[in-house]
Amino acid sequence: MTTKTPASTSRVERIADASAPPLVDLLRLDGSITQMMARPFEMWLRWHNDMLKAVEPVTLGWLERRREGAGAALEALEKMVRCTDVGEAASIQREWVDGAIKRLTSDIATLTEQTMALSQEAVAVARHAAQPAAEAQASSKRRAVEKETQVEAAA
Repeated sequence: MTTKTPASTSRVERIADASAPPLVDLLRLDGSITQMMARPFEMWLRWHNDMLKAVEPVTLGWLERRREGAGAALEALEKMVRCTDVGEAASIQREWVDGAIKRLTSDIATLTEQTMALSQEAVAVARHAAQPAAEAQASSKRRAVEKETQVEAAA
């Protein structure tokens, strides 16, 4: 019987002879490893869900203002086609511009509020990620209740 010296053993043989448990044993679904591997994915999905909930009212508001803008432009165009006076046309244009500026101001104010809300959400997610798993579950339930309250208040 021949014994191999470390220099004559292949890399595969050295890995197979290692005292570490096989990879199959490490990936057993016994809870701790699964939780460790699933936690980042769960946090990402929760963050994604919370962000979409947070931007929904803002997005709907933005779409409504775009619809109002398109309607106002159409109405202004129809009025201008029918008008015969240059002063009246200037007045119609001024009203349309005033409405467009009001919608733009509303967009900017909403964007500012949304940026603040999203940054607060990012801080909350970072805090959540830093917590141990047991605390994180209790905290995520509290955050879900708070988020629902904020979404209802925004709507």
